[in-house]
Amino acid sequence: MKKWILAIGIVLLLIGVALYGYEGLEKPGITMNKFTYNNGKYISGNMSVKTNNYIISVKNPSSDSGLVPARDVKYINNKTELGKYMCPTDYSFGNIKEYKNITPGAYAFVEFAGYNHDTSITYGPFGSLVYIGYAGDFGAFLIVIGIIVIIPGIVLRKDYKIKNFL
Repeated sequence: MKKWILAIGIVLLLIGVALYGYEGLEKPGITMNKFTYNNGKYISGNMSVKTNNYIISVKNPSSDSGLVPARDVKYINNKTELGKYMCPTDYSFGNIKEYKNITPGAYAFVEFAGYNHDTSITYGPFGSLVYIGYAGDFGAFLIVIGIIVIIPGIVLRKDYKIKNFL
């Protein structure tokens, strides 16, 4: 029984590592982290959204930042004007802002507070980004379960019986 438990734990661990690694290696959509400075604002390159099923995910944005239609960037000179043109954030937590269900067109990300060189933007079709994220989450779950199953496989011996513990 010990060998089967150990084998199952190792298989779960290996599958988990593979899925987690796949998430790290797969780069869906387009990622950019270069911003240009213009009149007190940092502006990302233009992002072309082709359908409503696109998602734009911004990692490490400053608090005074937002996604705006590229045609409106020239009208934004301060934080107040940014609020007038900014697209609503669909999801925001920690150091990530996400925008979904955006009207097709060209967009740019604008930051006013000191540009953080760690700010990066990934955008692409909704399905690929979400499913690759799910693969990574499921991989992490399998890694934990694999480790939990391996421990009893190593510790248990053939001569242990349930009656010894009662």
